[in-house]
Amino acid sequence: MPEGFTITVKAARINCGIKPEDAAKALKISKSGYSKKENGKSRFYVDEIATLSELFKVPVANFFEAECHKMTQPDTPLSYEE
Repeated sequence: MPEGFTITVKAARINCGIKPEDAAKALKISKSGYSKKENGKSRFYVDEIATLSELFKVPVANFFEAECHKMTQPDTPLSYEE
C-alpha cells in the first residue's frame, strides 16, 4: 500500500470478507461492543488493533488514524511481524 495510506477498521474488515461477529470473537468481546468500536462510538485498545491487523492482514500502520486506548489486556499475545 502507498506510504501514508490509512484504512478504517470497518473497510479493512469488509475488504477481507470477515463478518463483524467473527472480528468480535477474535477480540473476545461482544458483537455490540465490536460494533460500537468499529463505528467510532467507543475506542479500540492498542492490542485490539494489533489483533485486527493480523486478522485482516493489514499492517498496523494503516490504522494509525484510529484513536486507541493504551493496552489494558495483558493476556492478549501480540505479534510484531511486518
